[in-house]
Amino acid sequence: MINMMKADIYRLSKSKGMYIYALILLISYAATIIYRESGGVTFGAPLNAPEGVKLDIQQLGFNFTYYFLLLIPVFGIISADLSERTVKNTISSGVSRKDYFISKSVFAFIYSLIVFIIPNYLFYFINRIMNGEKYSTSFAGFSKALFMQLPMIAGLISVFIFFAFFLRKGAVFNAVTIVTPILYTTASLIMYGISATKHLAEGLLKYELSVMIYSLAVGCSDGFRIRCYMISAGMIAFSAIAGYLAFTKRELD
Repeated sequence: MINMMKADIYRLSKSKGMYIYALILLISYAATIIYRESGGVTFGAPLNAPEGVKLDIQQLGFNFTYYFLLLIPVFGIISADLSERTVKNTISSGVSRKDYFISKSVFAFIYSLIVFIIPNYLFYFINRIMNGEKYSTSFAGFSKALFMQLPMIAGLISVFIFFAFFLRKGAVFNAVTIVTPILYTTASLIMYGISATKHLAEGLLKYELSVMIYSLAVGCSDGFRIRCYMISAGMIAFSAIAGYLAFTKRELD
């Protein structure tokens, strides 16, 4: 298992995808710091921070951008192996499917969390140095807002890991994961325009992923936060069980 992790680290260090990951974050955070204006990828309703929320917390609210970025490490760690069928060589060399699944899942989960947390803190410190306290919160306040988001990000990574094991093909993995949030928001907005389904659509849009990520960082009620954490817990539990069964009970291509 250690050898597999070492191989994954080496592959990721040479991956163009991770360089693209870093470049997108660099451009995004640089624009925020220079122009003192938060921004990122969102779907659904416009997201407006309450009065008094500083730039660094506002930018945390746009961490839905990581939805598309975190596909890269999960793809590199899991989907690449399954797509290229190198998984057969690993398993035939004495590694069980159970050990393979656990090793890949745990490493992908931890690595993805690391490449989520570290850039956020780098942004915080650079923004604080460049723009001062007027545009930055205390370290404790920023950390609290960031870790409020973490359960939802953990749930998101878990779902990506499930899709990687379930879909297996890299191209299919990318297509499904990229299109899913777009279809969810589009369907919700269509339903919102129909009187019979408007109430249901309001609920769907309230718990749209970018809205939950934004609200958890910028501010929300305790009840909303608890429901978000229940959703993330369900995502983690379902993904772990369904991903394990999808990988261990199906024949390898």
